[in-house]
This record gives sequence, C-alpha cells and structure tokens, in this order.
Amino acid sequence: MPAPDQITHWREMIFARLVQVVLILGLATAIPSVVQSVREGLWGVVAVDAVALAWLAALWRLQGVVAYPARAMQFLLIAFAVGVALMLQVGPVAHTYLLAVPCLAALLVGLKPAIWLLMAGAAAIVLTGFAPAPDPAAMGLSEDNLLRAAIVALNYLFIAGILTFSCGVLLRHLARSLSEGEQLAFYDPLTGLPNRRLLLDRLAGLLASSERQQVFSAVMFVDLDRFKTINDARGHATGDHLLRLAGQRLSELVRKSDTVARIGGDEFVVLLSHLGPELAAAGNAAQAVAEKIRITLAQEFDIGGQGYGCSASIGVTLLPKFGQSADDLLREADTAMYRAKAAGRNGIAFFEAAMQAEVERRLTLERELTQAIEQERLLTVYQPQFDCQGRLHGAELLMRWERDDGSMVAPSIFIPLAEDAGLIVPLGLWALKQACLAQQRMAALGLSLPLSVNVSPQQFRQADFVQQVRGVLQAHGVQPALLILEVTEGLLVEKLEETVARMNELATLGVRFSIDDFGTGYSSLAYLKRMPLYELKIDRSFIMDMPDDASDVVIVQTILAMAGQMGLRVVAEGVETQAQADFLAAHGCHALQGYLLGRPAPLPALLDLLAAQAALKPHNATRAPF
Repeated sequence: MPAPDQITHWREMIFARLVQVVLILGLATAIPSVVQSVREGLWGVVAVDAVALAWLAALWRLQGVVAYPARAMQFLLIAFAVGVALMLQVGPVAHTYLLAVPCLAALLVGLKPAIWLLMAGAAAIVLTGFAPAPDPAAMGLSEDNLLRAAIVALNYLFIAGILTFSCGVLLRHLARSLSEGEQLAFYDPLTGLPNRRLLLDRLAGLLASSERQQVFSAVMFVDLDRFKTINDARGHATGDHLLRLAGQRLSELVRKSDTVARIGGDEFVVLLSHLGPELAAAGNAAQAVAEKIRITLAQEFDIGGQGYGCSASIGVTLLPKFGQSADDLLREADTAMYRAKAAGRNGIAFFEAAMQAEVERRLTLERELTQAIEQERLLTVYQPQFDCQGRLHGAELLMRWERDDGSMVAPSIFIPLAEDAGLIVPLGLWALKQACLAQQRMAALGLSLPLSVNVSPQQFRQADFVQQVRGVLQAHGVQPALLILEVTEGLLVEKLEETVARMNELATLGVRFSIDDFGTGYSSLAYLKRMPLYELKIDRSFIMDMPDDASDVVIVQTILAMAGQMGLRVVAEGVETQAQADFLAAHGCHALQGYLLGRPAPLPALLDLLAAQAALKPHNATRAPF
C-alpha cells in the first residue's frame, strides 16, 4: 500500500493496542491511588480517575464505530485533562502526564498536532502555577515515605510504559515493513531468489572484485525449454511450481559465494565468482558447471505425481573484459543463450564477438525492414504456374527486398526476421494489397489469372483477418475467387476449431486455400477433410531428387493419389529438370512451378506472358518445355 496509507494503518494498530494497555495499566495504578484518595477525602482525584477510565473504556468499545482520528484526539484530550487536573490536585508530580501527551500525539496523529499539544502543555504548566499550591499532605503520604515513593513510581511506570509500548510497537512494524519492502525490492516473490535489480548490483560488485583481484568469473543465462508449452497446457499453478523447483535445483548446484537469480518468466541467471586467474581453466570450470546445470534441469520434475520434462538452453560469458558493464555482460550471456537455443535447445554456448556482430546486424536489418514496410519500398515478383498442357494457370506472389545500398536480402532471411520482430502482419497485409493491385492491372487489360499469396500463422490468427481480406477485396474491386491464400501445415495443428471456422468464413466469400510446402508439417487426413481446401503444393524437397530417389517418388505418388481422391488440385514446387516435369505430368500433377518453367519476375513480365497466351487460339497455344 502507499506510504501514507501504511503509516495510518500502523497508527490504527498501535492505538488499538495502546487503549487496551492503558486500560490495564490505568486500572493497576488507579486502584491504589483511588483507595488512598478516598481515605484522605481527595474526591477530585477520585473523580478524575473514574471519568478517565470510563472514557477510555468507551473509546475501546467504540472501535470500528467512531473514526480513528476522532478516537485518537479524544484519547489525547483525556491524557491532557488528567494531567492538568492532577497538577491542580497533587502538584508537579503530574507533569509526567503532560509530557506523554505530545509524544503520543506525534505517534498517533502526526507532528503538527503534537507541536500544538506541546505548546498547550507548556501553557497549562504556566497557568497552574498561579493556582494555590497543594497541601504538602495532599496525597496523604507525608507520613509514609515508602507509600509516597510507591505511588510516584506507579505513575512513572504508567506514563513511561505507555510511551515505551507505543514506540516499541511502531518500531517493530517499521522493521517488519522494511524487511518486507527489501524482500519485494530485491527478491523474486515466486522463488525467493534475487531479482534483476539485486542481480545487477551483485554483478557489478563481482566485476569490480574480479578486475581488482585479476581472476575470471562467469555469467550464465539459463532459459527453460518448452516451459511455455507446459504452462499453457497445465496452467500457471503447475508452471509456478516448476519454476520454484528449477530455482531450487540451480541453488543446490552452486557455491554459497555464487548467485542464482530469476529475472523474469522462465529465465534464470547464475553468477560464478572467482573461477581462477587463467582464462582457459576458468572457461573449463564454467563449462563443467553449465553441463551439470543442463543435465540436472533435463531430469523430470515431479509435480502432483506427474513428471514434466523441461530442459534448458544456457549461454555463458566470462569476465572481466575491458570497458564492460554489468548490463553488457548480461546481454552477452543472453545472446549466447539464444545461440544455444537456435542450435536445437538443451545445449550450452559461450559468447563470441561474432555473435554480437550478428545481433547488431540483425537489429540494423530489423530497423531497415520496418522503414521499408512503412514506406512500401519492398518489391513484388510473380512466379508462373503451368498446367500439364503448358498453359499458364496461375502465379505466386513473392516478395523481394533491396536495401538502400543496392544489396538484396533473401526472403529466407527477412521473412523470419519479420515474424520475430512482429512485422509479418503489416507485411502480409501489404502483400494482399499488391495482389489486388495486380488483379486490377490485369482486369484493365481484359486479362484474368488467379494469384497465390502466402499468409503467415500470425497474420491468419489476427482477430480481424477476415475483415481485412474482405476490405482489401472490396476496396480494389477484385473477385475473391482470383485470390488463393497459401497457409502452412503448422497452422492446422493449433486451435483447429478456430482455424476451420475462419477458413470457412473466408471460403464463403469465395477465397480459396492452398497448403504450402505440403508433406513437411503435421497434416493428417482428419485435418484435411475438414478444411475448405482448393489445392496442395508439394514441397520442393520431395521434387529435387526425383525421379531417381525411390522414396521421393513414392511420397509424390501418394500425395497425388490422395489429392485425387479428395478432389484437390496439386501444384509441384521446385521443378528444375525435364525429367521431373515429365514424371509429374505423367502422374497427373495439375500444375508445375519452378525455374525450368519460369523464374520469378516483375508484374509486366507476367502480364506479357498472359497477354501472349490470350492472343493465341487454344489449339495453337505454346506448350511448356515438357
């Protein structure tokens, strides 16, 4: 809670206990005082004690009914009134009561009221000084020094006990709050391990001590593999339990002088301090610890009687290095971890300078790609598809990126980059618009040809994807049947019901679907028969070694036979030899696409090819090379 609210909460807790303590101490000290006062006929003292105790009892009973500030001020008023009354009755010995009032006010209601009460107490002392001095035997104690001392001691204990109790409770709550605040500020609440803030502080200290003592240390970035799958499938409770167990295993593998921290999600960092003065020996020691971590985390985690496998990818960097900060070292270990993950996961990678150069190059490409998409400076080319009679039957829209320096970036580089950087959705929408613009150009020339456009899973799963497609088609006046959306098999295995529903909605518009790179993913007949599919595209990996590779021949024949039974059109990608074309044509493949028949080219080249075909009569149509 905010600091002012927390202080108010403390004060209320102190006051609730203080009233109880004052009642108990008040009764303990007032009873002998009242008895003595009655015996000596000091009825004013009796009245003051009785009214004060009754008022305190009422405040205690009204807790939760009367607001805290009102009850606190009444309590202070009681103490002030008792002090003034006793000074008039018994003399300066009652000053201790007035001393308690500003101290309690500072604790219970704040400094400003305490200052006013302090001044009021001083004024009361001055004013009571004009009153007649009490009889030396006012308390009836002049003849009994022991009893006099006991009564004075009881009054002292009463006031000092109130102040001591109040300050003690406040300091206890303050210490507890500071401890909890430190825990929240520097430690992960789930695992109890140091968090990023404390990790960076310790890493800075480790860097300084390693430089001073001229020894090498290590930073390890540990990322759990497959954690998201487990967390999504079994829920956050299971995921949290797994993270706690992983933190425990890591803590058990290192020395007390080392640090294990959780910096967020499924990411842990291990600091290995002072591994030795020799770089090679320190590297070997870090490698040995990393391997122990990898093996230990790869062992199943038992959660609720069920085993969960969750390996780890580990990135390691050594320190000290000239001119580096704690943030630099953490970034290096993170970069090395991603290299380990890219290499297949469940592995270890040490940071190398080339990795940083690669990261910087990637960041530069990402920034330039963002600008190219925003300014629509990418290029589109179209690769033709021919049927087995050699007629142009369709084309696939492909993207090309030429950087400002004239160098070309391959689609195999910038498409995955766009997916990782969250740029694939605007890039995919731009491709859809380019396909519709191409259709407008063809329509203006009296031509028509279906165009295929690749759609990424991220783009397809956008909640408004159907509205986007509908809007683009309507804005350009394009017939939906002229648009073929190519999706990958990976799209079909996640959220199947949602995928089928979205595909059916688009098919209702007239849009057709093709499965790209068929045979390399996870499709099954159970999935395929539920989809409103138009065609399958056989992946080039099955075409390149045909017809010499018997396994590829069997796979291609199986796909063609299955598609024929399901009434699906088949396009073969990557056709580069005459033997491949002849085999596919002989086995009833509907369309071929590849360098043998036509390379990707700008739209004018496709329009020229389409116009030339349209100008010829069907029986004179130029046949394809096969």
